[in-house]
Order: sequence, then structure tokens, then C-alpha cells
Amino acid sequence: MKTVIIGGGKGCRAIIELAASAFLKELTLSIECVVDPDANARGLCLARKLGIHTCSDMSEALALEGIELVIELTGQDNILNQLYKIIPPGMRLIDHTFAHIFWDLANAREELGNKLNEVTTLEKKIERERLFLQSLFDTIPELVVVIDANKRVLRVNDSFSRYTKISRSKAIGQFYDDLLGETELAIGKSVTSPLLEEVLETGRPRSIIWQNLKPEEVYWEETFTPILNQNLEIEAIVGTWHKITEQVRLHREIESAEVRFKSFIDSAKDWISIKDVEGKYIIVNPACAAAFNLEPDDFIDKRPIDLLDEKTASMIFKHDCEAIKANRDISYDEVFIIDGRQRHYSTVRFPLLDYRGKTIGVCTISRDITQELELSDQLAQAVKLAAVGKLAAGVAHEINNPLTGVLAYAENLLEDLGKDSPYGSDIHVIIRETLRCRDIVRNLLDFARQEKPLLKNVLPNDIVSNTLILVRKLPQFRNIVLRERMADDIPHVKCDSQQLRQVILNLMVNAVDAMKGQGEIILSTEYERAQDKCIISVADTGPGIPENLIDKIFEPFFSTKGTNGLGLAVSWGIIERHHGVIEVDTHEGGGAVFRIVLPAASE
Repeated sequence: MKTVIIGGGKGCRAIIELAASAFLKELTLSIECVVDPDANARGLCLARKLGIHTCSDMSEALALEGIELVIELTGQDNILNQLYKIIPPGMRLIDHTFAHIFWDLANAREELGNKLNEVTTLEKKIERERLFLQSLFDTIPELVVVIDANKRVLRVNDSFSRYTKISRSKAIGQFYDDLLGETELAIGKSVTSPLLEEVLETGRPRSIIWQNLKPEEVYWEETFTPILNQNLEIEAIVGTWHKITEQVRLHREIESAEVRFKSFIDSAKDWISIKDVEGKYIIVNPACAAAFNLEPDDFIDKRPIDLLDEKTASMIFKHDCEAIKANRDISYDEVFIIDGRQRHYSTVRFPLLDYRGKTIGVCTISRDITQELELSDQLAQAVKLAAVGKLAAGVAHEINNPLTGVLAYAENLLEDLGKDSPYGSDIHVIIRETLRCRDIVRNLLDFARQEKPLLKNVLPNDIVSNTLILVRKLPQFRNIVLRERMADDIPHVKCDSQQLRQVILNLMVNAVDAMKGQGEIILSTEYERAQDKCIISVADTGPGIPENLIDKIFEPFFSTKGTNGLGLAVSWGIIERHHGVIEVDTHEGGGAVFRIVLPAASE
């Protein structure tokens, strides 16, 4: 039936596609022309592509020879009314109100095509999945057998066939026990057969490890896994054999490596610890734990803040974070308070990485360098004292003679000018500063002499008691409370009593100056049995010593009081010649503590 379509939109395209297919068997349409003023309409474009005549004038289309049917798809009543006026007699007209029949046909065709495509796609997908599952089953490296509830073999994979040399066709249909027969796997039947019965009874998977020692040591992990149907009944059981010989050997090697690692860590004298990225301890060696009077297990799964004081924990946390962020080893000089004493540690921290290079923790190794630093400080102090001694010996006498002349002329000049002279105050300043210079020269000479001590066995308690008797008569100690705390079991020390009293007196005078003539001084003695050391302490209630000045107070000429700064330097030299040291600390509540540490005298 020769047809003209008025309106070249989406509906036109659908009718052209229907006419071109075999879907309209009962209604054969021959599209002769498509009319639409829009040259880019979808139906018009398809018509041109198929070689169908197109135009924009309805009269031109209706004038074509043999046209039997006109389909109006514009949806505009004025165009429909115009068609009624110009359509030739006998020519049929289907307007847009009845065109939904073609829409229904187009939709039905599309739906049917979609369903056919879905069925075809599903069939292909099922076939692909079947082949994939079969290939997957056959490529599993473990040996796999599928049996039914009666223990008959339903399927075996290629790995099983290759290992046992039993073909798939021969295996299928056999009973499970008969299948294993004389194979190597039959050795484990005595332990696996009861396991299979248990799976059949309970419907729960079970595994077991067994070994074959001949001809070589081989370990197998055998697993039975039930497959249940929708009624939760056993439909089949999957049996797998997984050779784990290498895993067993590797596990043994790992255990041996762990034993060696633990032995190395535990025997180290340095502190060694490992934390995870959350800051929790994973490993702590005994040396580290013992320093804080704890056991290694006390640290595990805990953070430093859970075990240590806040200041120490904060320092550890900060340094751990820096090492992790830098992703490299970083060295630190850290200070810890151990048994009430300050200890210095040289610490290296480095990130702990896994096999992928990802940071999983931080490792810390710390070595106690307190004694090394003390020896270094003593050496530096000795060098300074020696240099000052040489300077004093070479210069003091040369300075003293000119000072004597300046002082004599100044005093004579003061007498000649009389009391009313306007220059009197200036001359008094000259005399005062000259006397001050003479005192400095005298101290330099005393310092330069550094007389060798006359060593005798003396009780530290006696030296402290004698010093207290002396200072109680001095005017600057009038408002000072003096207390003594003497140890009863303290041994003798080998020393020069006079020089040691000089050191104690010097420390007490410094304490009085720091307290500005009012406060409390505590003199105490104690015996440190572990180090075989005797300690004489001078503690005050003054303002203490700023932390940034503690390392400088024993340097010659260093002073915060305007003095010559030789008192503590002389004291240091005396104690050093006694093979001892002077330690200084500041109480948190205020006040300084000086400790004279001397070796106990041997019997």
C-alpha cells in the first residue's frame, strides 16, 4: 500500500523502521514520500538515507501517482483539517489520533526484540560461566574431589588427576575410599575417614593436617566442605588436599629466627624497643624495662604515657613522630630520670617498614652515655683550669706591682687634697677598684698554685661537722638555719681535710649569697654502695640555678654576682685532684643542690 507520511518526527521514523522490517506481515506499507518543513527532522533524515522521496509541501506529496494511504503525524488539527480539504476521493487517511496503533506495534516489536536479546545474552553468559567455572575448577592447584552424600565421586579436577594419575572418566562414579586406593593420599585415610563421617552428620566443614614421612617428609592439609541445598540438606561434599610442606618448614624457620632475634634483643645492654604506628609497644628488651623497674610484658600494648611520667612520655612521642615523618633514622641526645638521677642517652630512632615499604612502626635503640659525658666534661674543665693556671702564674705577679703603685699614689693624693676636695670621691673609687683588682690577683695566685692534697683517711661526717662549727661563727650565717643529716654507715674517704673543708665552705657561702642572707642550708652525707661512692651534699632554699647556666658555673671567671668567678672553679680543681666530681641540680620547688662525690677509701 503506497503511503505518504505527513510529519517527519520520531513517530515517522518508527513507522519507516516497522515498514522496512518483516514485523508488519498483514499490513504492507510502501512509504513513497515524507512531508515536513524541517529538513533535519529524524524521520525525514531516515527517509533520505533509505532513498524515500521527501518534501515540505503536502500537495506535492498527494499528487504522486498511486498514493493509497496518508498518515498524519503532526498532531496539529489545522493541518488535519487542511488534509480533509485537499485529499483526493478514495484516498485513505489515518490521523494522529489513531497513529498510536503504530506506536503500540513499534513498542511491541522493540520489547520482543529486547526479550530475544536478553535470552540470547543470558544463554551466552550461562555458557561462559559454565566454561569459566569448569576452567576454574580444573586450574585449582589443590587436589579437589566432589562426592555425593553416599560418598560416590561426582567430579575431580585436573590437579587430582595429574597427581594420582587417575583420569576423570575413571574416577567419576567410584566410592571415595576406592578412589584413593593405593595412592599416596590413602595414607591419611585413617584420620580423614572419621572426619568425613562427622561432616556428613553435622553438615559443618572440617580440616585436619597429616604427614607422610616416606619417601620424604610431606605435610597435607585435608578439608571437607559440605554443599547444602535450599532445604539445608547435604547435596555434595568438596574434599581438598593442600600440600603445606613448605609452609611447615617456613614456619620452623620463622620460629628459629624469632628465637635468635629474641635472644639478641634480650642480651643487649642498650635499650631496645619497637612500637606500632599508634605508639603502642610491641617489643621491649629487659634492659629497657629494668631501667624503669618494670618487666618487658608490662609495656606490651601500652603507650609511654600509660607507664612513664608525662614529661618523658611527651619527649618519646615527639621523637617517634619525627622519625616516622622523616622516614629515616634520626639521632637524639635524650635525658631520663633513673632512680632519681639524671641519665644521658644517645638514641637512634628509625621507621619500621613492611615488605611493601609501608611504615608500620618505629624502632628505638638507646645507649647510656652519662659516664662518657661526665668524663668529657671533666676533661674540658681540666683543660680550662690548666689554661687559667698558666695565665695566672705568668701574669699575676706582673699585674700586682703596678697595682701596688697605683694604690700608693692614690692614697697619697687623697691625703694631700684633704677632705673637702671635690676630687675625693673619684680617688676613693680608684682606691676601691684597685683593691678589688688586688683581690682578683690574689685569687689567681691561689688558683695557680693548686697545691697537691695531703691525702688521709677521714670520715666525711667529721669534715662536715668541723665545717659547721666554723661557719656558725661567721656573721653572714646569722639568719641562716643550718641542718645536718649524716649517714651512719658511711665509710672513710682519702682526702685532704683542709682542702675539702674549703670546698664545702665555698659552696655554703655561695648558698648564703643566693638566699640573700636568709633561708635554710642542709648538709648531708650518704653512701652509694653500688658505686662505692661517698656523697657530701649542700642544699639550699634559694632560687636555684637556671638550667641554661648549670654547665657554665664551674668555668673560671663566670659569675652572676659580680665577683671574680673563681670560687667554684677552684673547688672543682680540688675535688678533681681527689679523683671525685661535683654534681649540681635544682629542686623543682626551688633551691640548688651541690653533691661532692668521692670514692670510698679502700681498707
